[in-house]
Amino acid sequence: MEKLVKQIISFLPKQQGDPLPWSKNWVIKLLSFFFALFLWYFVVGEDKVDMTVNIPIEIVNLPRELVISNQFKKQLEVTVSGPRGLIRGIANQHVSRPVDLSKATPGSMLVRNDEDAISFPRGIRVLRVQPPYITLLLDRLIQRELPIMATITGRPEPGYTVESIIFEPPTLSLTGPQAVLGDLNKLVTDPISIKKLTQSVTKEVSLKLNPNIAELIGETTVTAHIQIFEETILRKIPNLPLTITDIAAPYTASINPTKITIKSEIPRSVNSNNKNLQKFFAATVSAADLPPGTHSVVIRVETNQHAKIVKISPSTATLTIKARKK
Repeated sequence: MEKLVKQIISFLPKQQGDPLPWSKNWVIKLLSFFFALFLWYFVVGEDKVDMTVNIPIEIVNLPRELVISNQFKKQLEVTVSGPRGLIRGIANQHVSRPVDLSKATPGSMLVRNDEDAISFPRGIRVLRVQPPYITLLLDRLIQRELPIMATITGRPEPGYTVESIIFEPPTLSLTGPQAVLGDLNKLVTDPISIKKLTQSVTKEVSLKLNPNIAELIGETTVTAHIQIFEETILRKIPNLPLTITDIAAPYTASINPTKITIKSEIPRSVNSNNKNLQKFFAATVSAADLPPGTHSVVIRVETNQHAKIVKISPSTATLTIKARKK
């Protein structure tokens, strides 16, 4: 303060017959007194007020392998007293109540909110802190890879069935408290309607989550690929003609047997609407790259329907290749 007064005096005009050095010190002390009185008026003499302010709780140094598993009050209601100007400036001071968890272990931890736990600017006095205590439940942090399972409602049209439901992604990776994830082994969807479906569809579906899991991952949807197939009937189809393909020009070929029997799973609609099922199948053997002579060849059966070949009897045939007579 005296330095500031000396600087002010140095700018005053100098005249002959300046006062003695002790009189300069007296002027400095007098001006210092008035400055101190001025500051006291704005700091101490300013109107004092009581006000309740919200102070955030700041968690620091939480070990990576631990997590706070319970809900706790994130702000404290602190009643303070002090000069109006200082209290109004609290919002710009970023005052918080730090909670150091560097030495925390799994279990319950009681944190006491003392008046000294919050660092307010000098001149502000803490009257009351609410709540005076907070309880933190600390748990180990674990990770689980959980499959997604479908919940379905309704039935497809008669004659159709659900072959499979494939999810994208098929699993979800969750990280959370051991108490929440410990016994969880799957995630299930909200009900998926398959009522009166006759063909495969793709749908976006939500997961049915309990509140604790929903808090970890939020609202989550997955893509469900629903495979719908028509039901089939196992039918035996006898006397299916066997033909030879890929015969080179210089040769002739014959096959034994000339007819075969197959068993096939045929869609119900195909079976119901057609009496002659042979027209939907073609049985062949290939003579490609075979020299003259007798060969045992594999019989192949193709179909233009959504049918599945179950059995071919016999599965092989005798193919005889001869050179053409000139």
